[in-house]
Amino acid sequence: MSEARTRRAFLRRSGVSLCVSGLSIVSGWATGFRPTKVVSSANAASSTVGMLAQDVGDATTGGQTTGGQTTGGQTTGGQTRGDVTDGGKQEPLPFELMICDYVRFKLSRVDRSGKVVWEHSPAGKVWDFVLVDEDTIVYPIITDTFEVRCIDFQKKLKWAWPYAKQYREIINITRHQSQLIISGQDPPQAIVMSLDGTIQKQLPIPAKYQHHHGQLGNVYAVGGNCFLAQLWGEGTVLEVDSSGKEVWRYQVPKFGLGRYPAGTVQDVLRLDNGNTMVACGTQARLLEVDRSGRIVWEFDGKLNPELNFTNACGLQPLRNGSILVTNFLRGNAGHGAHAFLLSKERAITWTFRDHKNVTAASQVWAIES
Repeated sequence: MSEARTRRAFLRRSGVSLCVSGLSIVSGWATGFRPTKVVSSANAASSTVGMLAQDVGDATTGGQTTGGQTTGGQTTGGQTRGDVTDGGKQEPLPFELMICDYVRFKLSRVDRSGKVVWEHSPAGKVWDFVLVDEDTIVYPIITDTFEVRCIDFQKKLKWAWPYAKQYREIINITRHQSQLIISGQDPPQAIVMSLDGTIQKQLPIPAKYQHHHGQLGNVYAVGGNCFLAQLWGEGTVLEVDSSGKEVWRYQVPKFGLGRYPAGTVQDVLRLDNGNTMVACGTQARLLEVDRSGRIVWEFDGKLNPELNFTNACGLQPLRNGSILVTNFLRGNAGHGAHAFLLSKERAITWTFRDHKNVTAASQVWAIES
């Protein structure tokens, strides 16, 4: 993916191969990339982020593949500094953050000093967003108004698309270069839209889940003009071509005693080596799989109890090859990390937590300047 897409600080997710006639799609770079979210400074009251942990010392890498066998897949050895509160000195964040809280239904921007510098509570439930530039954010409203809205950081409406007459629900949105990819549900379609809100294409996705909620999650543009889609209700990663024809599928295997298959795929990321990383939602684990469906790396957080790894929710590839993982804490809030950073070697190098200002983050997005 191009550097322009990388900026969902200025960008947001890419896991799908976008195969759309007449659209210019470029494959990801580094370790795979996701359309970007972009944020800029904005006026708002500042409040101190209550909890931030920064790793110190070396962390042992895990999950190296040898002879087709995964060697553990667990990350250990990284010690984290305790949260600094009550006026103590705080470690600066490595980047600014944009956060969506799906319990408080609030969008927030956090600067590198750990202060909330902008907040917005939309007119309805919001799970996802993309950053268009330094002063523009786009997000779908799931309830009430049933719109996709674009506002600036002065909270002025730039455009809105009411979707209730065409779709039952829209939760997810990603960005690829100068296009938005919006996930329609009932019917399940990838809606390719320009940044000014003009619909360019509506591509049917062959999802089979009967209930509208969970039919279609994130859809990403990936190399070769294809789409990579998250099918939440089916626990499936699906790649389709520009006509919507299936070209690759991966079914997440059952794991543990939880509900299956619904909720076991919460995000997807096409890596630069051609493999796919899967955030396995309620299974609270990450998988890297190759095209044959073989698991070549796995992480479930058992060796890192301080994370309180509850729901593997979001995957953001960064320019240095690291991946920022969102940990959705709904139902298990109050302790643990809202997000953590995996290095290229799959070591945890940084964690973020703020239980004062955030209950359960559905998206924690790094703004790389």
